Amino acid sequence: MDSIGRRSFLKGAALLGAAGALGTLPATTDAQHPTPEAERVTFAVPGLDPAHDGLRVAQLSDLHVGPRTPPELIRTAIEEANAFRPDLVVLTGDYVCRRSREIQAVREQLGGLAAPTIAVLGNHDVWVDPSGVAAALRGLGYEVLDNAWTAVRLRGAPLSVVGVGDRLTRRDDVPRATRGLPAGAAPLVLAHGPRSADRLRALGRPLLCLSGHTHGGQINLPILTPLFLHGLVGEPYVRGPYRLGEVSLYVNRGIGMSGIRVRINSPPEVTLATLRRAEPRRA
Repeated sequence: MDSIGRRSFLKGAALLGAAGALGTLPATTDAQHPTPEAERVTFAVPGLDPAHDGLRVAQLSDLHVGPRTPPELIRTAIEEANAFRPDLVVLTGDYVCRRSREIQAVREQLGGLAAPTIAVLGNHDVWVDPSGVAAALRGLGYEVLDNAWTAVRLRGAPLSVVGVGDRLTRRDDVPRATRGLPAGAAPLVLAHGPRSADRLRALGRPLLCLSGHTHGGQINLPILTPLFLHGLVGEPYVRGPYRLGEVSLYVNRGIGMSGIRVRINSPPEVTLATLRRAEPRRA
């Protein structure tokens, strides 16, 4: 392959990774579906209630029920989340792919999470039927937040959890989502799109934001995929932890696939986030 051909190939592969996150390509390749990898991360949260020091939060994202994500992969992911014995489970969007009939698959496949569970919607959910997807999740006993916050009592103390609407579909409203949030609370924020963290940063308060959407690049070519995700779709946060001022951001690689049926260097992920109390920073 000559240098021009090599560049074209690599460019095309990186574009596939970007398109995979947006669900813009048809299924073109049969995929192998490995067991989801367990990722364990720890976050120091200033002002966290002492009762929540060591709190265990399991995260699942981008399950994408439908023809591109085998039900057994989803069930394995749910079993792995339960195996963490978490205090809380959070779901960060994109439960369906493209069709309203997939909402029934949400009801059939996404049940069984053992801990209190809080969810937000993603861009695919909004494109398909946001009310229908939210109703299916609530029918499973999961709370759904849409630019709102709640206080869930864990280990005898309330934890503030904020749910921000999807960024890509222009439904994220951080001021509305955080309206009335106690000033002293150290909130956990759920946002499907990682770029919501840029708006959360403007709040000027410590918080942890868990997100998804990117599939970790899905086709993850070192250097190239991050460059194209940033340059083509304006997504600078691809996978793993980031720090944006007072905001700790974590981008989950997700479970399912919505565009192409292949992952390269970006295996499915179930995350266990452990929260540790840190002393508030002094001005």
